[in-house]
Amino acid sequence: MMAMTAAAAAGTPQVHVNGRSSSNSCPVRRPAVRTPWRTKLSAVSPSSTAAASGGDGGAANGGNGGGFWSRLFGSANSAPLAAATVEQPTASSSSGGLESRYGPKTVIKPLPQNPPNLDVTSADAFVGKTPQGSWQLLDEGRAKNPFEKTKLQNDALELLKRNGGFDELTGELTSTPFEDIYTDEEKAKTIDVRLKWMGLFHRLKAGKGRFMLRLRLPNGVLNSEQCRYMDGVISKYGEEQGCADVTTRQNLQLRGITLEDAPEILSTLESLGITTLQSGMDNVRNVAGSPIAGIDPQEVYDTRAMCQALTEYVTQGYDGNPAISNLPRKFNICVVGSADMFEHPHINDIALVPAKSNDNGKLGFHVEVGGFLSPSRCADAIPLDAFVDEGDAAALCHAILSTFRDYGVRGPRTKTRLMWCIDEMGYDNFREEVARRMPGGNLPRASEATTLLPDAIAHHPIDPIDESYHHSTRRSVLGTHDQKQDGLQWAGLCVPTGSLEPGDMTALANIADKFGSGEVRLTVDQNVIIPNIPKEKMDAFLEEPIVQKFTPFPGMLVAGLVSCTGARWCPQAQIHTKSNALELAQRLDDQLSFPEGTNEVRMHWSGCPNVCGQSQVGDVGFIGTSVKVSKDQDAVEGVNLLEGGRIGQAPAEAQLVDKKVPLGDELEQKVKAILMEKYGAVEK
Repeated sequence: MMAMTAAAAAGTPQVHVNGRSSSNSCPVRRPAVRTPWRTKLSAVSPSSTAAASGGDGGAANGGNGGGFWSRLFGSANSAPLAAATVEQPTASSSSGGLESRYGPKTVIKPLPQNPPNLDVTSADAFVGKTPQGSWQLLDEGRAKNPFEKTKLQNDALELLKRNGGFDELTGELTSTPFEDIYTDEEKAKTIDVRLKWMGLFHRLKAGKGRFMLRLRLPNGVLNSEQCRYMDGVISKYGEEQGCADVTTRQNLQLRGITLEDAPEILSTLESLGITTLQSGMDNVRNVAGSPIAGIDPQEVYDTRAMCQALTEYVTQGYDGNPAISNLPRKFNICVVGSADMFEHPHINDIALVPAKSNDNGKLGFHVEVGGFLSPSRCADAIPLDAFVDEGDAAALCHAILSTFRDYGVRGPRTKTRLMWCIDEMGYDNFREEVARRMPGGNLPRASEATTLLPDAIAHHPIDPIDESYHHSTRRSVLGTHDQKQDGLQWAGLCVPTGSLEPGDMTALANIADKFGSGEVRLTVDQNVIIPNIPKEKMDAFLEEPIVQKFTPFPGMLVAGLVSCTGARWCPQAQIHTKSNALELAQRLDDQLSFPEGTNEVRMHWSGCPNVCGQSQVGDVGFIGTSVKVSKDQDAVEGVNLLEGGRIGQAPAEAQLVDKKVPLGDELEQKVKAILMEKYGAVEK
């Protein structure tokens, strides 16, 4: 990222698009207004909505949920915020010492935050606060998809927290014969939809009553005790049912779980410092950060404490945050740690990019909003033209989230992400509303701060002769690398397609304890990092069986492999992704060599048009479909083939190059040709 331009220094507003500077001489794209701003509701009077809101602006902070907020954030008039606490092991202390719920030897406490006003809204919002504390859609005419109608009938978070809560709810469901659940519409909606607010996803492909459990792991950081427990959970269900996936949100999903076991599992996870609350459906997903935060010699910001703080805000201290539990659609937040942008900020709804105030030198963030992928549209995040202090990051997120909640589109699910809300409101109106909801009603412009990120593109340019061919500008975290701490290294292990079998997490926990600090980290590319390994122990580390299985030195294509769950578990997937992805990558790695200096070539697989495997950001992307090879044969598994996706400071969306290619030899030859033509691969 470039240093501040002369225009910015002279006071011209400056914004940052995915790391690239832009002044008013080159204006940022501002989505057109599609419908009038703040359409007045006919069903609800402004006075009744205002009364429910408890206030109309971000300056008042009286409705913050009582003791929790005062404990975590302090009062609005408290002393200056303290620095985050992150105590990192050294080579001399890597075998013991520090203890906390976040890891046996690394202490991560949330970065203190100024309190957001959880009751902030507007008189003409489409959503209002109920006497029970949940937020409900007031204009039922906006509920134009089945999920919104289900939420209108019974608020999921409220249902899980009332009376006996989750234990009583699961007890009622497990005492009902399974065939009877689907004769009761409310029970059917609860088991298939509302339980997702607790991270439980009913997966009929695994068998009736089998669930996938999605966790919350801020910044993807785990400790060995947590790993061992989760391995025990999936091992109970055997290899046919029990497994885990590393996800593209730097997170874990556990499979095979029964509803009868769920209360005990969730309770134990909570005792280990892990929550699953609000991890599914229309909620904020896992907060992502740099996978090498705190150990990266080139980092500009340690993302861990901020990811923890934002997770505390999102879940209201792991107790549930009803103010943001009824969004129009899912929502992704990341905190950027280095110029490599390992977090993929351009496809996040909110990306916090580190910057420093020009006035007082305080740390904070430039803000980008609206990035997403979908079947019908993909959009890079755009600058909000804003700078926010570190201590106001949660307030900024709430200002954006509550605006999205109150005015977001709730029609067809493919058109309900944040960018559609920005389009409908208009960029300037959206920014104005977000600023109004900030404490003090003010949101400084981006020109008031200077980015902390160096310009990675200047050091690793795209080929000037053929822009379609490029080396990755991003470092690879796989392999072995020196940390910023003298004498320590991290090992990046390749977990092909993120698939973990029973026994794998225990083995990872064991090597983390034996060689490192007991810490295990996840990446958005579905891999694992073991940090804090003394250099003199690395050779022995590399000989461990689990390191041989998840080698730090895979082939180029296996290293860059990302895949969604696929048809083995997902009801929407049209093809089996993980097995086919790995087989193709291994076959092509055996055949091809890549130019010296190529860090990675990324192949992203999605089993259906919902693109959970982020196919549009892959160098080569695959979207599952069925293919009719001939009239006389049944349809077979195939893909629509994409090429040219880029990540980092010069992102680009992969474009369709071929349709309905059947899996097998034909696909292999087409992908091989792309790799040789576009990425410099040659036959071995």
